[in-house]
Amino acid sequence: MEGVYSEIKIVKVPKMQVARYVIISPNPEHDVISYMDNWAKNSGLLDFKDYKPRRIGWDFPFVSKQQSEQFGLRGYVSAYIIPENFKPECGGVEIAYINEDTYATLTVTDPHSNSFEKIPKGYEILMEFVNSGEYKATSWENRIAFEEEYDIDGVHYMDIYIPVK
Repeated sequence: MEGVYSEIKIVKVPKMQVARYVIISPNPEHDVISYMDNWAKNSGLLDFKDYKPRRIGWDFPFVSKQQSEQFGLRGYVSAYIIPENFKPECGGVEIAYINEDTYATLTVTDPHSNSFEKIPKGYEILMEFVNSGEYKATSWENRIAFEEEYDIDGVHYMDIYIPVK
């Protein structure tokens, strides 16, 4: 998969206010992203002055063994990064903060051409990097690994972020 993964960078991500929602289903990414896109439209977020939509997501690990094994369910959280002064016109999400933190990050090119191989491999590359040296996190308490997708010049990308020391 030469050319699929970028070099790893260490970045500081500022504190973010987010509107988030979780869905547990056989296809949670699709389901929750659709839900959040609908929420963003109905809440007035997409009409908020000078707002450029940014959506992040991460796996939701609190799925029971029975949900996973018997029903094939997985969980995923989708969140829009929202401006501090934005007041939604509807409910249906949790408004929360993700604190400023330092992350190892890499970019995956065209991640959905083989989602169940390319994305886990990206996480694997990052985890190996983080756990093999000076960046190994001593605690994951109140921290998350997340991903952000975007398009540039007709090419789809995913940035993966894993917290570091």
